[in-house]
Amino acid sequence: MNYRPRKASSKWLDGAPKYILDVFDNGGKTTDRYLVLLGGDLLDPHLLKDRLVHCLIMDSAPWHPQGVSQWDEWSAGFRPHHQRIRWLELPENIRNHVIARVSN
Repeated sequence: MNYRPRKASSKWLDGAPKYILDVFDNGGKTTDRYLVLLGGDLLDPHLLKDRLVHCLIMDSAPWHPQGVSQWDEWSAGFRPHHQRIRWLELPENIRNHVIARVSN
């Protein structure tokens, strides 16, 4: 199976690294406020067979000792349009955190 997850359109991903598939914000309803779906070189064939991708789940202060930042696996078809935000709408510290986590 050659399943490739769909990326959000370029208007949502302007300025984002190539490996970003989509970005979501639940408005702070829970601790895990931001969800960033990851693709590109981070796609895992073992996950793709179940239509899953790697993701980062974070709150608004992942660098803080009580902040949340975790790797997870997420359904590649997850697309709650009412929660989608542009990459550039993420706070700068969150964008920098995503890039740093993926780079390590």
